[in-house]
Amino acid sequence: MSLEVYLVRHGKTVFNTVGRLQGWSDSPLTQEGRAVAENLGLALAERNITFDAAFSSISPRAVDTAHLILHAAGMRGLEVGTIADLREYCFGGFEGEYVQTVHQAVARHRGLSDADTWLQVFRSAETHLLAESVSELDFLDLAETEAQFVGRLRRGMRELVCRAPGQGRILMVSHGMAITSILKSIDKDSIPYQSVPNASVSRLVFEGEVWRIESVGEMLS
Repeated sequence: MSLEVYLVRHGKTVFNTVGRLQGWSDSPLTQEGRAVAENLGLALAERNITFDAAFSSISPRAVDTAHLILHAAGMRGLEVGTIADLREYCFGGFEGEYVQTVHQAVARHRGLSDADTWLQVFRSAETHLLAESVSELDFLDLAETEAQFVGRLRRGMRELVCRAPGQGRILMVSHGMAITSILKSIDKDSIPYQSVPNASVSRLVFEGEVWRIESVGEMLS
């Protein structure tokens, strides 16, 4: 089996724009977010890149992005399957909170002077300190630990392989933190703990039961 996966982050949303966390909750794509997804589809068409199957997470922002890409690329007839395990990190009681407020809370929790210092530490960390910190701070006890998050994503990638054709090119639309963790689970040095741009493409190949990374965060439009 040989699969090439175009792993795409969804288009920009209202919560992205105002700086709020989304996670398992959702907010709609902005006009800019829709346009950048459509531009990706047009860029794929210009390169004569087609897909043998298409998937997204179950979040509407990812599903909508997948449809916009396919429609602009001239592949309206391709069905978009959904994979629940490839949705974003669950922030529990912090869902919908301002991103800066959460970073400030985590900085205090980690004994750091400010959010900027915390982000420097987080970006270059060996483990997912944000997931660990949020799960420790969550008053609802719903936020995922790093192990739960990464384990779920690995299940999702196995489901993707099982549901995909025996070989070919696959579109998969997911989320910022999820894509970062998928890439780091393949190669821990492939990316810092920082999300790739909206509607960017990270190309993966699955061959001989092994994943390898061909590119990270490409903007094709």
